[in-house]
Amino acid sequence: MSKALGKLFGNPRNPLPTNPATQKAERLNLIKFSRPHMRSFHFAWLGFLTAFTGWFAVAPLAPTIKKDLKLNPFQFNDSNIISVSSTIAFRILVGPLCDAIGPRKVMATLLLVGSIPVGLTGLANDREGLMIARFFVGILGATFVPCQFWTMQMFDSNVVGSANAIAGGWGNMGAGITYLLMPVIMQWFVDGGRSTHDAWRLTLVVPACLLIVVGIACLLFTDDCPEGKWKNRGKLVEEEKIVEVHDAGDVDKEKKATTIEPANKQSTATAPPTSKLRAFYIALSNPNVWVLMVMYSCTFGVELAVDNVLADFLFNHFHLTQKTAGLIGSLFGLMNLFSRATGGFLSDFASSRLGIRGRLLVQLLIMFFGGLFLFLFKFAVTTLTGAIIVLVIFSYFVQAGCGSSFGIVPFVNPAVSGAISGLVGAGGNIGGLIFTIIFKKYSEDTPTAFMVIGCVVMTVAFTAFTLKVDGMRLASFRKS
Repeated sequence: MSKALGKLFGNPRNPLPTNPATQKAERLNLIKFSRPHMRSFHFAWLGFLTAFTGWFAVAPLAPTIKKDLKLNPFQFNDSNIISVSSTIAFRILVGPLCDAIGPRKVMATLLLVGSIPVGLTGLANDREGLMIARFFVGILGATFVPCQFWTMQMFDSNVVGSANAIAGGWGNMGAGITYLLMPVIMQWFVDGGRSTHDAWRLTLVVPACLLIVVGIACLLFTDDCPEGKWKNRGKLVEEEKIVEVHDAGDVDKEKKATTIEPANKQSTATAPPTSKLRAFYIALSNPNVWVLMVMYSCTFGVELAVDNVLADFLFNHFHLTQKTAGLIGSLFGLMNLFSRATGGFLSDFASSRLGIRGRLLVQLLIMFFGGLFLFLFKFAVTTLTGAIIVLVIFSYFVQAGCGSSFGIVPFVNPAVSGAISGLVGAGGNIGGLIFTIIFKKYSEDTPTAFMVIGCVVMTVAFTAFTLKVDGMRLASFRKS
């Protein structure tokens, strides 16, 4: 673990070591911002963070919006469902698009297009208007795919799990940031003399502006892959070694021979282009992809569902102010500062000791404990202190499970990593949809919804035994 953590920092002036076969970086340096590797890494998580901020901007304002639009809990939950469900289709489409045109343009396009419905959400005057706006806001959830795809292009197998986990986790912090800031910004408008009717609408313009700024920056200041533009991917830099060959019969005469050293080191190398439909077919034909989709539905899917309901639950159950509920609710998202990353670190560390079996074991344990503490949350909400403690614990395991899941994804089939990333990411949204429906069903008894979801997650954890990656399973059962 200490070795993995040691790969995160270094002198920003020193170049990153790279795999000569792929030009992918073999370590991270979080205080380095130079192109191509670390610049792209930082924009990958920043783009996803900004998208998450816009995607869930409505959630911390739920008490005000419900009152202003005269919505009951069931009606507001319908808008939660549609904001998650629309992302499913967008994510599936975005995966092959990353394979075709590269992650930089895909990320920028999603941010710029997504800024429009975020800014226009304030025009909603009824349930239907809110649902239409949140349907199109769901496009921002698809930014997870270029975020992860981008880091896969930039970092080699020994560190890609950590890179994916940190980028995804820091991006998911957008939910915590929006919980923290949106109520404060709204209160600022109210203190400035605006009515609550106008204040929540004006507040939503802020994340829309951020989306535009970051989207343009992605286009102007980043690279798709180590070689620069996406069309140049796979053009590996061949190292020429000049070897001096001395003629034994003439010590004064030197012959220089030039040899090309082949790149034998294999990892998550960039494969030749694959058609979109072919990439989908290959990915969907792999049973591991289906299992990972289910697993991710029980990690990121849980996170999405909880992000949508947490502030409203705290507001009503503990009779808090909207600002206080948002502050406490922000803990769930802000845990991503380190929780998802440690899932990737643990996956990489276990892999260095046990190979792919280590990654599968980490996945099993993290998911099981995440489900266990979701189950226990039902019994912790008798006091606010108890609820916060268990909230923090299950937040850690749920989010670490996201990191450990994408510690496995790059090794399933590197040739179609974009399609696989898109499908697994879509699995997260399918889970978010299912669990949001469960929260709607238990609108009057939200703690029971947490218990039900916890049981599901604990059960799915054991599907780790069905995964077979690089020809390896978590446990082999041989006939005697």
